[in-house]
Amino acid sequence: MTVYLDLIWLLNLGIDFLLIIGTALLLKRKKNYVRMGAAAFFASLVVFFMFTPYVSIFMNPIVKFIYSCFIVFIAFGYIRFTFFLQNLAGFFFLTFVTGGGLFAMHYFFQTDVDLMAHLPGHGLGGSTISWAFVLIGFPLVFWFSKQQVDTFKIKKVHASEMATVKIEIEDFTFETRGLVDTGNQLKDPLTRAPVMIIEAHLLHPLLGKQQTDDMLNLDTKENHPFMHRIRLVPYKAVGQKQPYLTAFKPDQVTIYYGDEQFVTKRVLLGLYGEALSSEGEYQTIIHPQLVISQVS
Repeated sequence: MTVYLDLIWLLNLGIDFLLIIGTALLLKRKKNYVRMGAAAFFASLVVFFMFTPYVSIFMNPIVKFIYSCFIVFIAFGYIRFTFFLQNLAGFFFLTFVTGGGLFAMHYFFQTDVDLMAHLPGHGLGGSTISWAFVLIGFPLVFWFSKQQVDTFKIKKVHASEMATVKIEIEDFTFETRGLVDTGNQLKDPLTRAPVMIIEAHLLHPLLGKQQTDDMLNLDTKENHPFMHRIRLVPYKAVGQKQPYLTAFKPDQVTIYYGDEQFVTKRVLLGLYGEALSSEGEYQTIIHPQLVISQVS
């Protein structure tokens, strides 16, 4: 069997460099390409040790871990222990995810490509198919992994800002999920009461769809049974035709945020005709003032 050691080393050098660059992108680290190139070169040297009598030493998990520590140290340096530990964890995470992703692609497509770049009759240098599979599949798996990590981060932030909202209007009471949005600074210009945006359909059981739609279109009749609760708040948003937002005055709003409970009567419900979250995670946008202190 012919072994193309130079090709194996070159392939590993490229993958190691991509893993280090990927770690920097994942953790948003400053990229020093000289250090990263040196780290990738150091990482790729393990290929040569695999063909020496010392191969058993480098197959030891402890030695692999120490070797990885040196790779991360060369690539990112050492500022403090937590910084180094984050870099090491990010490097391991990306390595396992991309490696597992390549194996998953391999079995999903039922290819005969060996991920170790070995095909019978082609030696250990690999064929064009095996190289293409790794070089094309690796960036695809990395891109997919990064997109999923970013999505999880966003969901985690949203989850930490979620609250349960209980709204009371006469005998009508309902609960919904709300997102505390620091960017929402909307207030009633007359009373300075905070405005909490809610999806209009939440009031259908109380008002009915037609009356709710009339309120959204600023076409409310004077004999409307809840006319005394309706307010118009100056509001401008992209794609909105009217310069005002229809708001509704509840009797009381209770917000369960974290381990605290906030009760207020001084609040308006701004009606929004569409879904606030495309995935249905929340139906209200909570004014931050409502969870900072009791608004009486």
